[in-house]
Amino acid sequence: MMKKLMILAALTAPALADPQLFVRNQPFAGPVRWFPARTLAPLDGLLESLGCSWQVDQGKLHVKCSTSGQGGPAIKEILPISLEGRTVRLEQHIQQDRIFVDVDQVASALQCSYRKSADGTVDLYGPLLSQGLGQGALRGDSTQPEFPVRLEKVQITQMGGAMRGFARIRHQGQQAFKWVLVRVSVYEKSGRQVARCTELVRELQPGAEAFVQFPKLVGEAQNPVTKVEFEARP
Repeated sequence: MMKKLMILAALTAPALADPQLFVRNQPFAGPVRWFPARTLAPLDGLLESLGCSWQVDQGKLHVKCSTSGQGGPAIKEILPISLEGRTVRLEQHIQQDRIFVDVDQVASALQCSYRKSADGTVDLYGPLLSQGLGQGALRGDSTQPEFPVRLEKVQITQMGGAMRGFARIRHQGQQAFKWVLVRVSVYEKSGRQVARCTELVRELQPGAEAFVQFPKLVGEAQNPVTKVEFEARP
């Protein structure tokens, strides 16, 4: 009798809804492969939904997330990936003549807000690198001595057609910041922009310092001039 009741309960129990992938609060239109430990989706579809653009040049996929949904060609082969001049590593899988990637890895590489619900539903939000920290974030730059985040030092080193460098920042305010976005632009003295990068610092406490290591920046300047901007969110 007990066995019959268990079978009846299984037959009458409501079916669990399939998990869904949402990108920037919209259902993802492309195919999604669900696995216990990962979620795979087409790379080009994810980039377009996140508002990025991309192009293939000299055997490398160059991705920019400072545009708004311009998209790019279909991505059908495994290529090295450059994000805003920085090399990123994603596991790429060819499925049905398309490149699929792990959504978790895309969120990490593009520094997206990411949430996975108990039912398996995944929410992927816009890249912090390009879209900033949103409404309510404090904004300033290194020319404002009263801004809570202060630039202590910035250094650019030439590397034969490329540049590397770092910035050291200090929190001189009273309130802890959960996120600090550091944007660095490099210019020639003529005003021509040579390179730029954006990096994210997590959990910056009052009085604390942080080092921001720049990626390898493509470009060269004889007498580089830097502009450093900040966004900070408690």
